[in-house]
Amino acid sequence: MDLSTLQQLLTRLSGARIVCVGDLMVDRFVYGEVTRVSPEAPIPVLARERELVMLGGAGNVARNVAALGGDVALVGLIGTDPESHEALRLIGDKTGIEGFLVPDADRPTTLKTRFVSGGQQLLRVDLEASKPATGEVEKRLVRTVREVAEGAGAILLSDYGKGVVTDAVIAAVRAVGVPVIVDSKARNFLRYGAVDVIKPNASELAHATGLPTGSNEEIEAALAQALSLCEAKAILVTRASKGITLAVRGEPVRHFPTSAREVFDASGAG
Repeated sequence: MDLSTLQQLLTRLSGARIVCVGDLMVDRFVYGEVTRVSPEAPIPVLARERELVMLGGAGNVARNVAALGGDVALVGLIGTDPESHEALRLIGDKTGIEGFLVPDADRPTTLKTRFVSGGQQLLRVDLEASKPATGEVEKRLVRTVREVAEGAGAILLSDYGKGVVTDAVIAAVRAVGVPVIVDSKARNFLRYGAVDVIKPNASELAHATGLPTGSNEEIEAALAQALSLCEAKAILVTRASKGITLAVRGEPVRHFPTSAREVFDASGAG
């Protein structure tokens, strides 16, 4: 895969049917003002002003693709709890996303609640289960991938380590025969096989390789190590204010700087 092929692959996201398979989450933000410290403990008291709820994890990936004009089929797991209804409502309210979610009564719908004041996070509370899908739940995930991937232009595999992206699901995704892009939080890139692109951020690349990723030179060394440890055709690293770096097998590493902006909440950011 050369750079022009990768550019064509990314261009295909616009207007194409894209299947997003991965760990769906609900992100809840509680905004308020802190004006005093609790008399019960040395902690701030947040006076709640408003809440914002949105799709997170694989749902955030689906939202981004839909915003680019893609027609998204979102495959993932939900529980049988109130948060599952919230997830279904959020998907139903979002133009360009159709949900194909498998219910699992033995796990909660992943919910991340962030408390924010003055543009800064004070606390995050997670409700989740990270156990891999097994048995009938995993079989239903595999069947769903096979059914909804017919006619897809590409598949995005969003692996946050919450149980959806099992070896059987990866095999089903690769068997479809369309380009596969992996957004991975996992340490082992090899498990994805010969996918087209793996997209970690800099800290995830460091975690996967055991190498520093601060400078361009360190990123290049870590990418060379990562490519030697996996079968992916390319690795695209997001580096926050430092931009992105692309390593395509057999080609020089390329760095793409970006304009830095102040970020108050990094959910979904690289």
